[in-house]
Amino acid sequence: MTTDYYRYTLIFLTRADQVLMLHRRNPPNQGFWNGVGGRLEAGERPLQGALREVREETGYRLPTARFAGLLTWDGHSETPGGLYIFSAPVAGYSPLRPTDNEGELAWKPRAWVFSSPDVVSNISLFAPYVLDGAPPQDYHFAYATGDRILSWEIRPLPPDLTL
Repeated sequence: MTTDYYRYTLIFLTRADQVLMLHRRNPPNQGFWNGVGGRLEAGERPLQGALREVREETGYRLPTARFAGLLTWDGHSETPGGLYIFSAPVAGYSPLRPTDNEGELAWKPRAWVFSSPDVVSNISLFAPYVLDGAPPQDYHFAYATGDRILSWEIRPLPPDLTL
């Protein structure tokens, strides 16, 4: 796949049994809770982009994050594509940066993240693997019209993937 295929990052920050979630004000996934992240900038490596998004959206300055795999899709309202998934523990209870543009940030119990209908629908399927430290994999989703999940599968990472 070309680098244009993997256009975004998604990072799950954790603290004990909690996950930092963003209640999105903008599409895609407007009105739902999601991890933080966003579009990669021109020439930006995936880890750089994830750390930049965390800094911009939360105020946390992380030294690194764990690459946890890819999330890919087709049939979604978005153009077929993918994103790089990361996770990172956060120490302490530092104040969070207000995200007027993006939405509201809140620490949510892990069990809630995996079960709430207010969370992006695919998170309950792939995030338990990510947050339990599974090796990086490709979590692929096929969608019907209206963004309903038709099927999903766990696949090996593409052999030509560069980070």
